[in-house]
Amino acid sequence: MRCFIVVKERSDAEKWDWVVVGPGLHAAGSLGARGIEDAIIAAVGAAYDSLESLAPVQVVVALPSNSRFWMLTDEIADAYPGVTVVPFAESDAGIRAEAVEALAIHRAGPLPPLVVATDGSAHRGFIGWGWLAGDGQHGFGRQVPNARIRDPQSLVVLAELQAIAEAVRALPRRTLTIRTDSRVALAMIEDWLRGELSMPKGYETEHRAELAGLTRMHDDLCRESDRLSFEWVRGHVGEALNEGADSLAKLARRFAEGTWGLTADEVPGRARAIAETFAG
Repeated sequence: MRCFIVVKERSDAEKWDWVVVGPGLHAAGSLGARGIEDAIIAAVGAAYDSLESLAPVQVVVALPSNSRFWMLTDEIADAYPGVTVVPFAESDAGIRAEAVEALAIHRAGPLPPLVVATDGSAHRGFIGWGWLAGDGQHGFGRQVPNARIRDPQSLVVLAELQAIAEAVRALPRRTLTIRTDSRVALAMIEDWLRGELSMPKGYETEHRAELAGLTRMHDDLCRESDRLSFEWVRGHVGEALNEGADSLAKLARRFAEGTWGLTADEVPGRARAIAETFAG
């Protein structure tokens, strides 16, 4: 098995951040070292407990062929049995990108929790969804609903679920408190998290090919559930984020209907204005 190690010097002298990633492996930390070669060797040592459990394992290192590091490979192998350091090859590009991203996340530190309001809108077969975070981040969209759904309330629930799922996808690695004014959508998500595959009225769960959108929402929310909590809020009572999400959902739906009077280029600007008004 091959893993990739990446290190980067911090602003304070002789301090380095490091990450080792591979199939089933993610280790990260910070250490003191006097250069990149020493930092890599120290990082191998810091991650050795994890690496040893996967031995034999090759640790890919992206250093020039003339680096003094490559004179020390035998010593590294002796110090850390089961671990071999090897040079980067083009086939390692994917795992290298994963390691670089993991290091950036490690260096950024944990992101603060965020409150997000979500809402959906449906009318005459058109649906729109919107979400608005407390820091002003926002999203909105429209969707052509599955033709199997005939119940108008199910279209609203579909839009509500879409808003929630899109917010979760757009805000990775954040602890989110999601506020929705839809008791039905909230109950359905609670069913999903208990292991039940509930669907809005009009969907038949045995027709999985026709449920691709909803099953993806189900899978995404279940996978991310450890960082999510949900709250019901009463709609249309002046709660700022909820009102903003409602406005974004209606903007998207009315644009889909062609009743808003805005061009496609103008809609994002209107959405930004809504976000600034309600999350300011």
